[in-house]
Amino acid sequence: MLSAQNIYIKPLDLEEARAVYIGSAHKDFPSDELKPFSMIENLWTRGCYRGYGFYEKAGDKGNKLRAYAFTMADNDTNMLLLDYFAVCEDARGNGYGSTALSLLKEACMEWDGIIFEVEDTAFAKNEEERLTRRRRIAFYEKNGVVMTDVRSYAFGVDYMIMVMPLGNEKSGQRIGENLAAIYKKMLPNEIFKREFSLR
Repeated sequence: MLSAQNIYIKPLDLEEARAVYIGSAHKDFPSDELKPFSMIENLWTRGCYRGYGFYEKAGDKGNKLRAYAFTMADNDTNMLLLDYFAVCEDARGNGYGSTALSLLKEACMEWDGIIFEVEDTAFAKNEEERLTRRRRIAFYEKNGVVMTDVRSYAFGVDYMIMVMPLGNEKSGQRIGENLAAIYKKMLPNEIFKREFSLR
């Protein structure tokens, strides 16, 4: 099991986030799941976006990026929405994901909670995809993320909504409203109405 003493979290500035997004996210996510970085940059300059890198202390070799998280940040609801979270390809299966989520929780305690969108198991194309989605949910649950009864539909994908409570134990009570508020800040109104709904 990894020790958090060997792994640390670093809030990224915009240029560091750009380097991680271009260098790692384009390997770790399908291209149709990645928004243009110009959209992230716009949200970032408006104070609505955050990036975090999780690095392993490697002595003389310098520090190595092991995982990263990008979040939407909504000051009005005091909630974060996890936009992208991944363990780097050469570090998977070694406990970095759990350590990263633990560090993210510690670093974000001034927020009420973090919303997680996970692809709905009921809409999986086949059993293999359903099992993959269930494993992802089980991983999050093991790391303190709680399933809610909220479901959403965004850009053609059906989601189950989970929440990691942080500074407010009741952060899951208005989760649907909070999620919609974050999307409203992220998208022009006509696109929001067309591409997002709660169900």
